[in-house]
Amino acid sequence: MKILNLLLWPFILPLLLLVYLLWPKARPHFSERLGLGRLRLPEKGYLLFHVASLGEARAARPLIEALSGRIPLLLTTMTLTGREALSKAHPDLPVTLSPLDLPGLWIPFLKSRRVRGILLFETEVWPSMLASARERGIPVGLVNGRLSSRSFGRYRTIGAFVRPFLERISPVAVQSGRDRERFRALGVREEALHVTGNLKWDVDPAALSPDRAPGAREWLGAGESDRNASPAFRVLGSSVHPDEGLALFRACRRLSEDGRPVSLILAPRHLETLPDLLSRLPPSARISLRSANLAGPEKEGSPELAGPDKTLYILNTYGELGAMMAYADVVFVGGTLDPVGGHSPVEAAFHGKPLLWGPHRDHIADLAENLSREGAALEVTGEADLSEALILLWSDPERRARMGESARRVYECGRGPLERTLGVLSPFLSELFPERR
Repeated sequence: MKILNLLLWPFILPLLLLVYLLWPKARPHFSERLGLGRLRLPEKGYLLFHVASLGEARAARPLIEALSGRIPLLLTTMTLTGREALSKAHPDLPVTLSPLDLPGLWIPFLKSRRVRGILLFETEVWPSMLASARERGIPVGLVNGRLSSRSFGRYRTIGAFVRPFLERISPVAVQSGRDRERFRALGVREEALHVTGNLKWDVDPAALSPDRAPGAREWLGAGESDRNASPAFRVLGSSVHPDEGLALFRACRRLSEDGRPVSLILAPRHLETLPDLLSRLPPSARISLRSANLAGPEKEGSPELAGPDKTLYILNTYGELGAMMAYADVVFVGGTLDPVGGHSPVEAAFHGKPLLWGPHRDHIADLAENLSREGAALEVTGEADLSEALILLWSDPERRARMGESARRVYECGRGPLERTLGVLSPFLSELFPERR
């Protein structure tokens, strides 16, 4: 590691300087990216809990809450939205952006933060972090582990490089038997592997309550009565990418023009892609942004006045998607028409909503298999299929109800990963913090 530092830093320093000078957005957080951010750390030692981004930060929340009552935690994330979500959900815990995975940054970070152990969430394998942990003798574990077919293929290509890192990680709690075999093939020791299930099933019901989205009923034009009493068939596109959002918009518009009133709610996967989506919508599209609704009363001439089935509702806020699903009649799972691999269907299953998705479900393979087997979802392969599926569900409320009941049943059967994960972590934590036994 020391030789690598000497060889690489003459090249790394000029690159970092260029980033600082040419990328203004990076400047406010530059010190954190170098591992220099200031934190109040009163404890003698910490478990560093690392998640990648916003989605993982939300999924990890129940585990973080359970662990924080037992041991001191230091939370790190790769993205600003992830850090914001962690800080909001866990205001009493130290949260910081993780250092860039460069030689020489992690060792002083781990030393100054008094890190005793590292816990990675899902598949966050960072070579410099792990090499630094090995140099300092810091144990590393992994929870909610998963490997998509694409990730597994990439890791196998560089198997000789990743094996020395992976064979030292223990425990490794994975989501499914398929993940267990893939991690084992990459070098994780058999005795380190445990199948505990997907922590995303253990959602906090309070976080998905409609109360978490105040004013949503009025925003959607549902009136003051039962939240499910809608003047139009509500389709929610969950964590959609721009092409998927356009496909949903065109499919729903086609139904409305044929005399089937449909109200579309789009929740972009990344809010920074919203300008791209808006620029590709036709000028005639009437749009209502959730953030504008929160800012104050709608002005005369607002798209809201066009009626729910004539308005495209866009959820451009953080933390409300799970609650907003309570108002949907059907939920489309984003990242499945685009070749992304699929985003979480758990919140929709919790609310008992019928699901639509495309063929790309590698990231949610086990969840999707369970939901498909129980008849909770319909697969579409493109925009034409999407229109046909929406017509089918629009015209058959009984089928929607059966699919929704199946989704909720799968959700209930999938609960319990949190308890199993905590059981696997217990010996690991006892060794790191013997004074907390």
